[in-house]
Amino acid sequence: MIEKDYLPRKEKYENSNETFKGRNSYSKTDEDATFMRMKEDHMLNGQLKPGYNIQVGTENNFVIGYDVFPNPTDTRTFIPHLENVQKRLNCKFNTVIADAGYGSEENYDYLEKNEITGIVKYTSYEKEMKRSFKKKTFNAENWKYDSVQKEYTCPCGNPVPYKLTRKRKSDSGYEQTVDVYQCENCEGCPFRELCTKSEYGRMVQRNDHWLEQKTKVKNYLATEEYKSLMKKRSTECETVFGQTKGNLKFRRFHLRGKEKVGTEWGLLMIGYDFKQLIRLMNA
Repeated sequence: MIEKDYLPRKEKYENSNETFKGRNSYSKTDEDATFMRMKEDHMLNGQLKPGYNIQVGTENNFVIGYDVFPNPTDTRTFIPHLENVQKRLNCKFNTVIADAGYGSEENYDYLEKNEITGIVKYTSYEKEMKRSFKKKTFNAENWKYDSVQKEYTCPCGNPVPYKLTRKRKSDSGYEQTVDVYQCENCEGCPFRELCTKSEYGRMVQRNDHWLEQKTKVKNYLATEEYKSLMKKRSTECETVFGQTKGNLKFRRFHLRGKEKVGTEWGLLMIGYDFKQLIRLMNA
């Protein structure tokens, strides 16, 4: 009797698992949609609602490609969107500009491997550029580091030596290598409460490859050429969504299913490009 009752529930779980397709949720009214925390809603409380992540590529104020994704984060949409647009246009981009939501170790590696110059900030870039960030005494990124001895020096002057190396894989299968450092002299340290809450002492994780990538990004963005490109990106891409959501009042899809949503958005983008063309002709 227990076995008979168990089977339908097991089948239900298996069917749901297939529908998830690697996501953490899906909508029963549109199984292709994923619950996402919307930036705005009529209740103004950041409600979770089923939706899609729309990616748009632009050049010279025209939309040259778009994609519809069910995953809420931009990081994992960067590579497939870029590959899709290049495939459709039968071309290879020399330079790609994107905002901080796309900056990740995996994406930087992809750009370097494919010989594409990436003008892409990482999430904490703006914060790290501020003077206040560099004055944070207990932030390990501001600590003295000895690459020969492989150890940090904490604000109290204690060594924080290398302990072990960990490898971890992201959901997409990308592997990262992280070195772990741990202080052995936290007991009795007058700064302990300000430095760490761990009962085992301060632990620091260091990813040398990621730090190298961040340095390259900072060097790129320090030049006037790339600063101007970042400004151009903000006016081009954000204008597409601003025009669509603000002027056209298009804030929700009328159709369901990824394919139909893609068609609906595609028609909007064709209209947007026609509008841009007419504007140029009348200029």
